[in-house]
Amino acid sequence: MVDELANNSVETEVTATATETAEVAETTEATQTATVATPENEESMEELIQQYDAHMNFHRGSVVEGTVARPTDEGWLVDFGYKCEGLLPRNEWTLSSLVEVTQEPTVGDKITVQIISTGSGEEPQPLLSRARMEFAKRWKSLEEATEENPVVKVRGLRSTRGGLVVDAFGLEAFIPISHICLRGQGITPTKLVGEEFEAKLIEKDRRKRRLIFSRTALLEGEYIKLREEFFANTHEGDIVEGVVSNIIDFGVFVNINGVDGLVHVTELGYKRGAKPKDLYKKGDHVSAKVLKINTETGKVSLSIKAALPDPWDGIAERFAAGTVFTGRVTSLTDFGAFVELEPGIEGLIHLGDLSWKRIKSPKDILQRGQEIQTIVIDINTEKKRISLGYKQLNDPWKGISERYPKDSQVQVKIARIADFGAFAEIEDGIDGLIHISQISNGRVKHPSDVLKIGDEVTARILEVNDAEKRIRLSLRDPNDEKGNYDFTYDDDDYEQKPRRTQKSRRAQNPLDFVSQEEMNVSLGDLLGKLD
Repeated sequence: MVDELANNSVETEVTATATETAEVAETTEATQTATVATPENEESMEELIQQYDAHMNFHRGSVVEGTVARPTDEGWLVDFGYKCEGLLPRNEWTLSSLVEVTQEPTVGDKITVQIISTGSGEEPQPLLSRARMEFAKRWKSLEEATEENPVVKVRGLRSTRGGLVVDAFGLEAFIPISHICLRGQGITPTKLVGEEFEAKLIEKDRRKRRLIFSRTALLEGEYIKLREEFFANTHEGDIVEGVVSNIIDFGVFVNINGVDGLVHVTELGYKRGAKPKDLYKKGDHVSAKVLKINTETGKVSLSIKAALPDPWDGIAERFAAGTVFTGRVTSLTDFGAFVELEPGIEGLIHLGDLSWKRIKSPKDILQRGQEIQTIVIDINTEKKRISLGYKQLNDPWKGISERYPKDSQVQVKIARIADFGAFAEIEDGIDGLIHISQISNGRVKHPSDVLKIGDEVTARILEVNDAEKRIRLSLRDPNDEKGNYDFTYDDDDYEQKPRRTQKSRRAQNPLDFVSQEEMNVSLGDLLGKLD
């Protein structure tokens, strides 16, 4: 029994061993079969390994190249070989500190971006940025260029109230207005827009994306050299060239090779009463004569007028007597009006040559700045004076005899009253005299006893003198013209004085008319008559 059980046990073990051997053989054969038949599987494994290695390189800060897949509301989806597409937000396409004209991308465009986040979760989406990558690349170029020499070439982009924005290696930088040019050079930020020039880097801050340059730092050494040369080679009386650097109320400053000279308002030109800001502007190129140099204080006095031709040269040929010109009234005084005929040439219209009627002030006729026609009466080249006339161009006395014949009746207005009579206005600029003897048929002690200023009366023309521009009037009844008065005029005061007849003279001084025989008497004859 024992032997049977033992034999059965041995058989069972042999059977199990055989079964296991068969399974191992099948597994080995299958493995060999699989190994022999999988060259394609071997390539897939290599690709998987490469993809795995590539995925391991997609980390924050990596710069990758991709293709724009499609736009979204937030920006663009970019395929760059990752397990999912990355998002490029619109605000990560460019920065305000980047100088560029790149347009937004379209589907299919190849772009280079930087991974700023790989995302998280089951389906992480990487976040991409082109702007940060461009800024880092350009900043690196700037640092490499300024490592040994801080002076680089920049280009003016736009002017601001505080200075000038420039392009430095594709990055926006700033030059304060105080660092654009030296004092007095007259260079404004606007003039440097679009220009390339050298500037020195004086401040940088990558975190704040801040770059500050200076142009004056390069000019200071040259300025000192030019200033020394000016004081060594320039003398009083020299004619120099300069640029208007500043304008003030009492003149302008002109920069001459780094040295500012003052041109007083009286030395700006021959034009009278002109304001500095009306004549020049900053940046104007001018010629000036050096009047005075003070080497101790560094002050220089200049004259632009002295460097100009004298407008009085040849004045007699240009402004001959009787010539009519159009001029501008520059000033009004109590005694007349000054009229500018051309820059530096002014003439005076005397009060008496402004109007034919009596006026108290030139302001009654003219205004400052008014353009008028005048006629040259006289010219004095030595004293540089021109006498002008205004009323001569509008002479109301022309044809006066035809308009007012003798014995005609006219309506007049009493304008002035004097002791010897009254002046009456016949028309604008035409006055006539009513002598005291012609005011009334009766005896008049003073004209004011009968007439008042402003009275309007009807007068008769007694006489019209065209040559002397005088008119005699009368208010007396023409049917009663008796009297012993014959009237003459005084050239100085236009008074009419009665000419005494022989009868009136005898009545005034009878001794003047005693005969010579009557005067031949002796002292004895007179004493005898007394006895």
